[in-house]
Amino acid sequence: MKRAFAMAICAFAAVASCSAWAQQTNAPKPILQVTLDPPRVVVGQPTTLRIDVLAPNYMTSPPELPGFQVRNAVTRQLQSVNLSEERNGVAFAGVRFEFTIYPQEPGAFAISDQKVKVKYAAEPPAAREELLSLPRVSFDAFIPDAAADLDPYLAARRLTVEQSVQRSSDRLKVGDSITRTVTIQAAETPAMLLPQVTFLAVEGLAVYPAQPSLQDKTEGRTDALTATRTDSATYILQQPGDYALPAIDVRWWNVGEGRVETAHLDAVTMQVAPNPAVQATGTSAPKARLNWTAIVDLIADHWLFALLATLVVAGLIRVAPGVARRIAAYHRRRRQAYEQSEAFAFSRFRHAVRRGDAKAAYFAMLHWLPHVGAATPDHTVEAFKVAAGDPVLDREIDAIEAELFAARRDAGRWSRHQLLHRVSAARRKLRPRAGRRSNMRLPQQLNPVGPSSRSVHGGRKPAR
Repeated sequence: MKRAFAMAICAFAAVASCSAWAQQTNAPKPILQVTLDPPRVVVGQPTTLRIDVLAPNYMTSPPELPGFQVRNAVTRQLQSVNLSEERNGVAFAGVRFEFTIYPQEPGAFAISDQKVKVKYAAEPPAAREELLSLPRVSFDAFIPDAAADLDPYLAARRLTVEQSVQRSSDRLKVGDSITRTVTIQAAETPAMLLPQVTFLAVEGLAVYPAQPSLQDKTEGRTDALTATRTDSATYILQQPGDYALPAIDVRWWNVGEGRVETAHLDAVTMQVAPNPAVQATGTSAPKARLNWTAIVDLIADHWLFALLATLVVAGLIRVAPGVARRIAAYHRRRRQAYEQSEAFAFSRFRHAVRRGDAKAAYFAMLHWLPHVGAATPDHTVEAFKVAAGDPVLDREIDAIEAELFAARRDAGRWSRHQLLHRVSAARRKLRPRAGRRSNMRLPQQLNPVGPSSRSVHGGRKPAR
């Protein structure tokens, strides 16, 4: 009797265990749905990655998703939406995530080997954790044939270009300044993909470009993206005359219309009057006047040297006509390299300070700051003051800014000696640091963009 009772208990336990295992096996599992639309887009335009994560009952914490960063593309997460539905009598709750992906070059792109971690109440209040694998999704990006010659390439659904001009005075004269600001606004493209505006140099004017401003704005309900890029440059008027800042054209691919369009900005004309109080930059000192009698006397006094010089010049012209051209080209390259160097930029600043020209000194300092870029990465006066850490330098810069830009000029007069001395000290402090950091370079093939990258990634290989 006892044996039969024990066997009955064992049989009941086995049946209960099998039933529990079957219930656990048949228990509803989390659901993962992934779509990518459209599967083929124009370079610079978005495709939307939509991920629906559903779990039985409810989730005990938000799902953990990867970043979905794709090489040679810009990924932006949109707003998430809560979901709830019923399947086979079981209530599911979840979240819908959306990401917009903007390819930066043509080719095939893929997203694979990604996982989502879900924690949910399998048998409330008991929680369970599942690791779900995303299916592989891919899309293609291309540049329309009609837009193949765009350089730089830019695609948008809507684009506007505006400019504003601010003059330091109504009647411009030598020493005054004019600031030209160009604003590009585009729909459905990130600000980082908008092209840089190039402010061409004009002889007689010194140009000082400012750092660009980039801004992305998203509409709350629709997630529609509007990007804005603002570039500006200040021109210092150095010579009297009539001038025209060149017109600006921005060519772009209109995705909605399927054609190349051009946004045009007219040239900016101005008339600059002489200013006796300011010596125009670049004018040469008066040259000594020589008459024929003085020339004859000079040759008579130095006839041997003149004869040797004549023979040397004749020999060079006869024997080596290309030497002069090579020497001139060499000196021209050296001069161009020097004019782009930090030493030349600082020399312009030093000369402007010694002349006591506040405006020329301030903008020459702005032109010099990018040459100390590793120490002042923002290339701004504020970043330079922070890096220098000199209170006296701060006061001198504040004084010169107050003299140039303040509505009421009650600030103390800036000192030429103090400003030059303090900036020179900051230069000695920051230049070694900049030299060491400039040697740290990124690999050349790190996310290449632009025309050079097309040859490297010309094949349709998945970008992971």
